[in-house]
Amino acid sequence: MNRDQLSSFTEGALAAIPVCVAFFAITVTFGIAAHAAGLAAGEVLLMSAVVFAGPAQFPAIELLPLSGQAMQILLSTLFINFRFAVMSFALVPHLKRVRTAGLVAGAQLITMSTFAVSFLRFQRRSNHDNFIYFLGVAIPSYICYLAGTVVGYYFGARIPAGFEEGISFIFPAYLAALLGAELRERRSIAVVGVAFLATPVVEALVPGWGLILNAIGVATAAIGAEAWWESASPSS
Repeated sequence: MNRDQLSSFTEGALAAIPVCVAFFAITVTFGIAAHAAGLAAGEVLLMSAVVFAGPAQFPAIELLPLSGQAMQILLSTLFINFRFAVMSFALVPHLKRVRTAGLVAGAQLITMSTFAVSFLRFQRRSNHDNFIYFLGVAIPSYICYLAGTVVGYYFGARIPAGFEEGISFIFPAYLAALLGAELRERRSIAVVGVAFLATPVVEALVPGWGLILNAIGVATAAIGAEAWWESASPSS
């Protein structure tokens, strides 16, 4: 790595400090929840290393105590992480000189946060060092993510008996924080509200598949309603 590349990597790492703090806090919570769910230390660390997405990992450990839920866990994780494909497509035009192997490896490090920090910088200043900058953002974030998982898991082994009952409230609180930060339009908030209210009903009708089927149904209905609204609105 030459001096310019080191400078770009350092710039990215400094920009990633808030991401690292947030990731560490989130995965400490995940480690505690995973320990309460009965996962082994190696399983918990492997999940964070491979999935690298809190919104996908929390539902997975909620489903683990239920027998025969492997397919539901796989599909829910897949659907939740589909958003990273769109982010990858948005970054590719800024990474023109990177080999395919590098792009594939870098794709594992894309999250909402590492994408946002990198993409905003590329919008302001896009040049040949983009991939190095992205790695500067993503690698420290990834390390903090894994470190928080380890700390949370071993802290979970030492918390008082009965505390794990409160773990069930962690993921809803985490989602609420994400929604409070991300949602702006009334229609988006309405879609989330409908999905939230409908999930228990669909889960009662189709046990084990409520989360997935409800997400597909509400998303399809929302897209259809949006298309109808756009077509019905008078052109400007």
